[in-house]
Amino acid sequence: MTAATDTPTVLVTRRGRVAELTLNRPDRLNAVSEQLYRTLIDELVAADEDPQVRCVVLTGAGRAFCVGADLKAHAAGTRSRADRQEYARLGQQACRQIQTMATPVVAAVNGYALGAGAELAVSADFLVIAEDARMGFPEVSIGTFVGGGVTHRLPRLVGLRRATDLFILGERFTGVQARDWGLAHSAVSAGELGDRAAALADSLAHKAPLALARMKAALRRDDPLNVALESETWDLLALMETEDWAEGVAAFSERRDPVFRGR
Repeated sequence: MTAATDTPTVLVTRRGRVAELTLNRPDRLNAVSEQLYRTLIDELVAADEDPQVRCVVLTGAGRAFCVGADLKAHAAGTRSRADRQEYARLGQQACRQIQTMATPVVAAVNGYALGAGAELAVSADFLVIAEDARMGFPEVSIGTFVGGGVTHRLPRLVGLRRATDLFILGERFTGVQARDWGLAHSAVSAGELGDRAAALADSLAHKAPLALARMKAALRRDDPLNVALESETWDLLALMETEDWAEGVAAFSERRDPVFRGR
């Protein structure tokens, strides 16, 4: 097991309605540990349950977003089978939480996002990445396997052929490539990364939260056409019963910005 430490593995700051979660193991390039996963999951759940939080930004401290598994800790050989199962479970739970939570998540990727780090980044609703960042899935090349549901998610984002190349060949790719493939929302210089992610988060924080949550869920379901036509109708009718729907209609008529309250 990973040793306990007094240094928080995830730093949490609030900026208006945006919660910023920073992976905080810079001495290990933010390699994931059981404690990091547990803290990240707790903070993601807390943000999603807080009505004052309308967007989450996930980033990494220091020179990397996250280089994936802490191979030094794995190589020590002190983990039992139960420990390994818990580690895998936590990784899956962290990515599931990002993908399924109602609150939108922006991943701001600097430096390296490899293995489990790439899984966290790909799980986010929006990826803002430094042009010179490096992402990759090296798992097959080192005899292990990906997680976070990315075998389902990545082909939907970049296509099966490119996902096959990325998973099996394991070659690293840049932020510019991620943008050009449609994987990233935007690729910017490293110096602009924080500002661009913050601007996107602010935009998302002003969207109607109930409508946004339903849109996230609909996109995640990947329904066939007949099911989508039916579920869209029910989503629309449900939203038409909310105060936010009435506010959106009133703001449009009055030519002002709407103020959504999530009810």
